[in-house]
Amino acid sequence: MSNALQILIVEDDALLRSGLELIIASEADMEVCGIARNGKEALQLLETAHPDLVLMDVQMPEMDGLACIREIRKRNAELPILILTTFNEEEYIFQGLADGANGYILKTLDFEKLVQAIRDTVNKQFILPSQVAAKIAQYAATNSQFMKEKRLQLFFETDQSFTKSERPIIELLLQRLSNKEIADSLFLTEGTVKNKLSTIYIKLGVQNRQDAIRNLETNLLN
Repeated sequence: MSNALQILIVEDDALLRSGLELIIASEADMEVCGIARNGKEALQLLETAHPDLVLMDVQMPEMDGLACIREIRKRNAELPILILTTFNEEEYIFQGLADGANGYILKTLDFEKLVQAIRDTVNKQFILPSQVAAKIAQYAATNSQFMKEKRLQLFFETDQSFTKSERPIIELLLQRLSNKEIADSLFLTEGTVKNKLSTIYIKLGVQNRQDAIRNLETNLLN
């Protein structure tokens, strides 16, 4: 029995399927154990084939790659699945990884990096090329800021003691802006900002900026 890595290719594009088969077949430590045109065919092949890794496209007819990954995970939680796609959009990246993929690479990746990604995934490494990782970092940063804004909005709805003029000052205070920076951002004088902050401190039951920030962040997390 061969010790070569057994790879199942799931790809609807005939030309790309052939190309992937040639690339994998040219590697001494890899073999193609099956080829599927969609997720449905892949599931059928998995009833008899025993791949070391599934190379999965995303958008395919009958059953797409994401639906197929979910079905595979119901049957086999350990089988390495590497998404190979042209899609570099957040919704595909996050959904694919959430569904249980072990990595996500783009079809623009060169051949050498592709086969190395296959080896690394089989060896239980999590694969994300730099452009995909950048998408995740960007999403995380945006989502984090969005969640902060939503929590702050809920805090103001729950605690009605802060006036409309105090609320933007609190938002900028949480961003660690100085009195001058807050004043410049809101077109106020530093004196006005200082007076409003004093009132905010009293309402929070604190005496200084650091305690105010700590108090607010504690409230926002609860």
